[in-house]
Amino acid sequence: MPSFAIKTFGCRLNRAESAGFQAALASAGWTEVPFGEPAEVCILHTCAVTANAEKECLRAIRLARAKQPGTFLVVTGCAVEAGAVERLLRLGASLVVAHPDRDELPRLVLEKFPAVAVSEEPPPPPLPVRPPLKVQDGCSFFCSYCIVPHTRGAPVSRPLAECLDEAARLVAAGHRELVVTGCNLACYADGGCRLSGLLAELHKLPGLGRLRIGSLEPGINEVEIARSMPGSPKLCRFLHLPIQSGATEVLKRMGRRYTADELRRRLDEICAAVPRIGLGADLITGFPGETDEDFAQTRRLVEDYPFSNLHVFPYSERPGTPAAEFPGQLPVSERKRRAAELIELRKNKRAAFAASWVGREVEVLVERNRNRVSTGWTGEYLPVKISGVLPVGALVTVRVDRADGETLLVNEK
Repeated sequence: MPSFAIKTFGCRLNRAESAGFQAALASAGWTEVPFGEPAEVCILHTCAVTANAEKECLRAIRLARAKQPGTFLVVTGCAVEAGAVERLLRLGASLVVAHPDRDELPRLVLEKFPAVAVSEEPPPPPLPVRPPLKVQDGCSFFCSYCIVPHTRGAPVSRPLAECLDEAARLVAAGHRELVVTGCNLACYADGGCRLSGLLAELHKLPGLGRLRIGSLEPGINEVEIARSMPGSPKLCRFLHLPIQSGATEVLKRMGRRYTADELRRRLDEICAAVPRIGLGADLITGFPGETDEDFAQTRRLVEDYPFSNLHVFPYSERPGTPAAEFPGQLPVSERKRRAAELIELRKNKRAAFAASWVGREVEVLVERNRNRVSTGWTGEYLPVKISGVLPVGALVTVRVDRADGETLLVNEK
């Protein structure tokens, strides 16, 4: 029986697509092995959102080819659209699958191995405890720094019925939490059904325990969704917003669709709707022209609101984007210094958020057992360690005894 391995870089959307590749090959009778072990086919699902992410993917291609010279190496993902196909082939790719053909990747692989016998009863493909549910792809916002609209194309939403069918299958397979994801998820639209309508329909699924929302572009529907949380017990009290900066002038140069004042008003409304919400954000430091005062405004924004999870990125030039040609490019060292400052702030705020849950009950999705300790995540996206062995995939309610940094600790009686 042939084997395959998949290595996925980048966002939840990539992971959702890789899960689809995994399921299709497993259903054709193939066996998945850990990436790095010998396999007939290795699939690299790449990312190009930053220069470092793209370099890491290219390095992985070279290493995979060097370690397994005979494997059929498939490369897909955003690095394909960001770079020349010829370069990927020179690095060792056997097959390069561009974005328009990504859904056909399993078929293209199977066509290369036509003599493979299909198992009569293929094993069910393994999925993560919190499987992603891809409902949307593409973006047309064209922020000045972002390469994603060039790599993923125009927005496309999956039909509501198709989303509900897949969600029902995942729940029937025993998954208690689904992660709704997309490239620009806030723009989901199927006819008259917007994202809030999709979430309301998913909420009705019998057997579903929790529903988690992926990253939402600010200024569209994040306030509406936050206001729905108190009446939607399955909806995780967590929102992740790629705000990028807290300075209006920087936001304007980025091509973002809101000012710093508008952003603050929306954050005020979110916090009023869900006082103990887990709040995440993406931030870019050292954008061209970002002054000391601009950066100070971003820092003050983070300090003023209960952010518990920050993804901080030093600005990275992406060829083909307007920002790569902007004047006022800051030294890389200064971009990284500012990022390090926000990362330290993130560490302190996340620890404080975790400490605020001591003595309170939290709902935990158990994802792993090791050394008689069960680990998982709360709806607010905090890690939890529970003494004792609990079933993987179970949703349990526990009282927090103490916090160690960002991790909540529970001593089971």
